[in-house]
Amino acid sequence: MLKHLFSGFFLLAALAGPACAQEVSVLAGQMKVNEKDDQSFAAALNYLHPVGDYLAFSASYLNEGHPQGHHRDGLAAQGWLRLPLAASGVTLSLGGGKYYYFDTARDDGIHYDNDHGWANMASASLQWQIDPHWYVQGQVSRLYPDGRDGTTLLMAGAGYRFDGSGRTPVQLGAARNDTLTLSFVRTIVNSFDSERANGYALEYRRALGRYVDASVTALSEGSNRRLDRRGVAAQLWLMRDLTPAVELGMGAGPYAFRDLPDRRDGQYSHWAGIASIAGRYHFNQSRWTAQLSWNRVISNYERDADVFMLGVGAGF
Repeated sequence: MLKHLFSGFFLLAALAGPACAQEVSVLAGQMKVNEKDDQSFAAALNYLHPVGDYLAFSASYLNEGHPQGHHRDGLAAQGWLRLPLAASGVTLSLGGGKYYYFDTARDDGIHYDNDHGWANMASASLQWQIDPHWYVQGQVSRLYPDGRDGTTLLMAGAGYRFDGSGRTPVQLGAARNDTLTLSFVRTIVNSFDSERANGYALEYRRALGRYVDASVTALSEGSNRRLDRRGVAAQLWLMRDLTPAVELGMGAGPYAFRDLPDRRDGQYSHWAGIASIAGRYHFNQSRWTAQLSWNRVISNYERDADVFMLGVGAGF
């Protein structure tokens, strides 16, 4: 799984090339399970990077809501063909790509499984640019997971076009290449009871290049009746600047930890994957940064979790 996530992230980095306008949008709407009378809400956070006048590439977080017996969300990467329809700023876009999903599914009415897998994804989007930066957008997406129910997502929302200039250590100023960040952690277990816990994290991050960071994080997810997890995660990140002060990034890597014993084999220590989306703000003319991130722990023993981190970092 991590191999595929890394490939998608760094393919986006390679294709993005020189900095140009970048788009971030938030969408919400309805999801329908194909060929079933089952519906729920849907939501998406999209990052899109145009390449030339007619092509673009996107990375997205999708939430497919809570249809009966399932809580499914995931990360998607798509390529887009963009077709301007009129000088008024209306653009039709057709996209296709892959979606890696996380599905909390009931297995016997009492217990649950954290299922993971890949789905093909096809989308159509209609966008209206209402000024040089803001636009409104409607999007329909079809998801086709192997051996599972497909879904259709119909969403609408708004987005903002940023004039990114390309991150360099010089532009980051006093933030420099190395950052140590202390964060408050809120953990939500991916079960049907959504058990919560509070913890903390200490992250060391280094900028390896114009668009790539590496991080090592000591993480305590807190304790509740389903988990008491502490460990170390290492990630590689694709980072893009939205403004000289704001960055958006996606990361993935391995996570080694110790937890409550597995109900199946009594094992305490585990390896898992972790995938993340982070926003960073560099305070003007200062070494200080603020960081907000969502992290998904991708386990192999039915203990997936959403880990939200809010912290303050110092560059050196």
